[in-house]
Amino acid sequence: MPDPDLILLHPPSVYDFRQRPSMHGPISDVIPSTPIFEMYPLGFVSIMGYMEKRGYHTRIINLAVKMLKNPKLDVEELLAGLRAKAFGLDLHWLVHAAGSLDVAALLKKFHPDTPIILGGLSASYFHEEIVSRYPQVDYILRGDTTEKPLVRLMEHVEEGGEPSDVENLTWRAPDGRRRVNPLTFVPEDLDDAWVDYGEVVKMVVKHLDLESALPYENFMEYPFTALITCKGCAYNCITCGGSCYAFKNNYNRRGPAFKTPERLVEEMLTVTEYFKAPLFLIGDLRQAGMNWAEEVLERIRREDIDNTITYELFDAVPRDYINKLKRSTDSWTLEISPETHDDALRGIMGKPYTTRQMEDSIENALESGCRKVDVFFMVGLSGQTSESALESVEYCRHLYGSFKDRRIFTFITPMAPFMDPGSIIYDNPEKYGYTKLYSTLTEHKQALYNPSWKLYLSYYTDWMTRDHIVETTYEAMIRMNLLKAEAGIINKLRAEQVSTGLEMARDITRRLDEIVVSAKNEDERQMRYRQLKLEIDDASSSTVLSKKELRMPGGAGLRIRGAVNYLARMLRGKF
Repeated sequence: MPDPDLILLHPPSVYDFRQRPSMHGPISDVIPSTPIFEMYPLGFVSIMGYMEKRGYHTRIINLAVKMLKNPKLDVEELLAGLRAKAFGLDLHWLVHAAGSLDVAALLKKFHPDTPIILGGLSASYFHEEIVSRYPQVDYILRGDTTEKPLVRLMEHVEEGGEPSDVENLTWRAPDGRRRVNPLTFVPEDLDDAWVDYGEVVKMVVKHLDLESALPYENFMEYPFTALITCKGCAYNCITCGGSCYAFKNNYNRRGPAFKTPERLVEEMLTVTEYFKAPLFLIGDLRQAGMNWAEEVLERIRREDIDNTITYELFDAVPRDYINKLKRSTDSWTLEISPETHDDALRGIMGKPYTTRQMEDSIENALESGCRKVDVFFMVGLSGQTSESALESVEYCRHLYGSFKDRRIFTFITPMAPFMDPGSIIYDNPEKYGYTKLYSTLTEHKQALYNPSWKLYLSYYTDWMTRDHIVETTYEAMIRMNLLKAEAGIINKLRAEQVSTGLEMARDITRRLDEIVVSAKNEDERQMRYRQLKLEIDDASSSTVLSKKELRMPGGAGLRIRGAVNYLARMLRGKF
């Protein structure tokens, strides 16, 4: 088989995580991936499909998953053995600031003449710093949709010409000067950039490499799929780097653009061909207007999709819309993120509904047969004290007591390890009572090498120091865990295991703080960090049990018919 034209690599958050002691804490507890954030962005799948249809053989290698599953994997040997016309890495989430740039440096070491391309929202935000300070990166494609500019860039790579006409591109000219092409490719029509999981199956068969294609480490144990309904957002949550404000000011998108209902449901059908797995629709369907949302739901109903579908809510929902969700499918769940029980604080955060309205929405959903409602709270909000954060846990006690329904699952976690670049609070921290500790990409990159999530937390507030945020987070999570056991949401054995892990993690975080203060020099500090590594790993394996609470009801697995149909089409020469 010929070498790929383009290899897309997804790095771990920190390249040497297997050796480096790090108490990551609960920063990834409400997503499927581990704290090294091994889940690659959905854009990888849409890019691969788009490139393949235009004659560019493209391969995804989830390097983070391969490193997790193979502790003895020689990564440098793997990277040195790759062959492609170009390598692409994602720097979408800021937690990959270290991993993306360090893996890029290794690739450049082994393949000095092969262009390295970076993409993603964080890469877009810090594009000028990257091209100025990191010679291992040749090109940065900016914006939320890069499929078409990438094809044009690959044409230049093949031809050897300067890419001065490639939209959205930041690059380094042969004389070393920084060049920034206009960010003008911001498509309103998203139907060309669609997520086709069939392309992933095709790639696995071509390369006989399932591991590289896995979206996250435990995907085969519990497949969980997702589709993007739009690019951009109609809301202005102040902490979100994907808000209307952030897209307008940083990525030249004036308002959200939506897939057509036909295309979105076509993508869903592709998922159902290969996976009997929960399907998460990212983004509140109502952002595009009720007519668009209703057409999507009606098409889902007509296609009789039997996967459990998770609908995301950005606002409270009226009963008539709940009825439309009910009619769309037999198995559906909801997710909503009030972040706090306090209406005034929620208003500051940019969420336009009250707790009472949320409760009415939950009640209507449960009465209409919703199989699960996930409700997410956070620590570290503007105006939030430690006492207020813990009161959110007590509010959940009220929620369980009022509904007496085991289909409600509540979660509380820290806001994030980093402020989202381009978010309202990132650009205006003082206005909302935040002190921002890191401003450059390099500062975030260096922070990720710290041994504790508290030490790379990029902010504190007028109401909570970093110590307060960390201590409050652990206390709130322990209380929430015990509350769910009392309410019968989880069994007592699992609750005890999770609480033990959280207590261990809190204790280790405190001991790491003590090392920072008492160690005489950096060598002693690193030696004492390494002595804690086994305890850190043990604590992490205990708390990860709580991820099972994120799982949706219903079956989850691969569909044999999808693989059989694919092989039949391949034998008939369709591929």
